[in-house]
Amino acid sequence: MNYNQLSFWIFYFTVLVAYWRLPHRKQNTLMLVASYVFYGFWDYRFLFLILVSTVIDFIGGLGVAGIELPAGRLRRLFLILVGGALVLCSHVDYPALFEALRRGDGGAAALALPRRLADFYVPIGAAVACAGYGLALPRLYALAERRRRVVFLAISMVANLAILAFFKYCDFFIASFVDLARALGARDVSVGVLGIVLPAGISFYTFQAMSYTVDIYRKETEPTTHLGDFALFVCFFPHLVAGPIMRAHTLLPQVLRPRRLAPGAFEEGLVLVLVGLFKKMVIADNMAPIANAVFYRFQDGDAGGMSGGEALVGLYAFAFQIYGDFSGYSSIARGISKWLGFELVVNFHNPYVAVSPSDFWRRWHVSLSSWLRDYLYIPLGGNRGGKLMEYRNLMLTMLLGGLWHGASWTFVAWGFYHGAILCVFRLLRVKDPAPSDRLRWLVRVVVMFHLTCLGWLFFRADSFRTVMEMSVLIATDLRLTPAALAAAGLIVFHCAALFVVELFTDGENALGRLIRAPWPLQGAFYSYLVAMISLFGAEQAIAFIYFQF
Repeated sequence: MNYNQLSFWIFYFTVLVAYWRLPHRKQNTLMLVASYVFYGFWDYRFLFLILVSTVIDFIGGLGVAGIELPAGRLRRLFLILVGGALVLCSHVDYPALFEALRRGDGGAAALALPRRLADFYVPIGAAVACAGYGLALPRLYALAERRRRVVFLAISMVANLAILAFFKYCDFFIASFVDLARALGARDVSVGVLGIVLPAGISFYTFQAMSYTVDIYRKETEPTTHLGDFALFVCFFPHLVAGPIMRAHTLLPQVLRPRRLAPGAFEEGLVLVLVGLFKKMVIADNMAPIANAVFYRFQDGDAGGMSGGEALVGLYAFAFQIYGDFSGYSSIARGISKWLGFELVVNFHNPYVAVSPSDFWRRWHVSLSSWLRDYLYIPLGGNRGGKLMEYRNLMLTMLLGGLWHGASWTFVAWGFYHGAILCVFRLLRVKDPAPSDRLRWLVRVVVMFHLTCLGWLFFRADSFRTVMEMSVLIATDLRLTPAALAAAGLIVFHCAALFVVELFTDGENALGRLIRAPWPLQGAFYSYLVAMISLFGAEQAIAFIYFQF
């Protein structure tokens, strides 16, 4: 289900109507079931991965805090895991099974059930892992406090990163190894990739689950002893697939305490949902054909006759596409969460008015950049240990941030590029201009926007050949052809008004300015959004870009 599909809104409002009729504990149960149903629409088998991550980090967080689960509760947890593996990962043909049961056809029902030993590999593996972990737990609980805390933290980190590495990077590293071996002369090397399907949103919920155990280790949050509450923290569906990445000390207390619809929450939620749909359906989905028309021609080797101006406008289109797509998702996630009594963090803050690389990362994908800062950059040493170590830590953080986005060397290059410009700005001691210095501020905004767009070239391109060809063409033939001017006009038509509004509302930090504005202004704004979504929204729903991460 996508936020820009009718099926999601039927699902959401069905949940919402029931939700506010229930007491707190039953609200949590409903939200947990709804979150699993929501994720199961992508591929129900991958619910097992969320279940594994949930149980590992639930036990790990309690272990770090020195809270030992009774043997009976551990057995129930392990039964949940093994039972989940049997239900979700044993290759049962559920449509055929349900149809056979409806007809009362026992033979057809038997054919829909698993029949090979290979069908039970995952359940058997889960049973063996649970048995081994269960046998090891008494010894782990008996360790000295400092060692116990480190061991439980390490188990949580290794397990989560192993799941992420296998599903997201296994095929990438196999293919890279084969390419490297052949480049070194080993022509006979032939290792086939596994064809692993990437679970939607795995990077987001893995990072969120990991941060829980780390925060307990740092004594920044207290663990919960209620599995259902922790499971809801991990898989809360409004932000499950593409963030924002929430911290335990921010989201978990909202799960644990009773919720109410705060004054102004409905109005703020409505603004966020409408703006998010506008960003996705009007901006992102209309920018996609412009960007694709350029990038696909380079990808297919058919860019002959294209001017650098057309290539640059295509790059601009992608810059606004990815902003509208990703920030639109975050806006909708925040809006529908407000209607449920939850408050998610602001994930974007006018990133294209940034004046420096550091300023950009304070504004773009704030939940990830702050996560990388707190859980990677600072533990590496941050800016301690001299400038050389600071630059090393910046580069490592951004390289891993690039790899987090996707299993491709172009994403690694994107991370390297952003790490490099961060280091250059710091090396040159470039100061951010004062807000009162309007001309200098404007020049820096234009410069930083184009530096960002150059980075998007690595992010969007399918290969380094495309990056090189587009860069050379933009640098040597900046003709503004009629096609380039027409595409630029479409960008302005679809994007300009919303950016003016975002400057007025300081991104999403001052929505009250709009809500408290005179009714004629509010009416004009809402009418504009609804009219643009109705008249110029893309006819075909396109999946959000960040679902692949």
